[in-house]
Amino acid sequence: MKLKMLFGLAALASTSAMATGPQCNHAQLPYQQATPVPFDSSPYLPQDTMPAQCSDPQVEAYIKAWEAGEINFSTIQPNESITQDQRFCKGLDNDGNILEVKDCDVKNAPVGYMWKDLSDYPVTIGITEGGKSDHEPHFHGQPECYYVVTGGSKTLADNKFRSLEKGQYFYIPGNAIHNTPILEERGLGVMYWYPNNSNFAGFKYYWRKDVKNLRVAEEAFDRVDEIRKRDLNLGPYGTNEAVFTK
Repeated sequence: MKLKMLFGLAALASTSAMATGPQCNHAQLPYQQATPVPFDSSPYLPQDTMPAQCSDPQVEAYIKAWEAGEINFSTIQPNESITQDQRFCKGLDNDGNILEVKDCDVKNAPVGYMWKDLSDYPVTIGITEGGKSDHEPHFHGQPECYYVVTGGSKTLADNKFRSLEKGQYFYIPGNAIHNTPILEERGLGVMYWYPNNSNFAGFKYYWRKDVKNLRVAEEAFDRVDEIRKRDLNLGPYGTNEAVFTK
């Protein structure tokens, strides 16, 4: 009897240790979550007024100042959530690594566009400036909004590439594949934000390579490639160098 009691107490102690151990002390990180199945595109279209889902006072203040001519890409300032050592123009190299764009000149951005971080809290906000360049289709769990500050192009919306012009807004729900190649020399600049989401370090972006062997997700990217070919006469991302270097 005593032996049974000892084993029982030991089992309880072991269960208690497991329940309170380090492995249970935190929520799952983004890379520990199951990979979601994406929608082929946002079901929404670009529009001339701010979608209700995108409303945010800090963004609205930035847009008001932009439209009044009080700020531009060079002079717009981030809030205090962006540390001094991160207040520079950022770009990507051909391997997807973030780097500083020399002189904040888009001509020095290896893949043709750059951005500035404007806020990481209470909402994540940034602004881009881009020349003619291709962009890789992707998705993430956080919804995203665009406001076009300069130029224009076409963006994937409701399973077609639709015009996205200066002064327009575009709402992308979470887990919807989106893609906006910059097709013209006039370029494209957008303010982008993730309504009700902050702290970008916790976001998880999904590219085609991240859904390898998840058949339904791979098929969604395949359909996006078909739409790119049909509407823009573009091949899959990474195969259009001749188009974007003319």
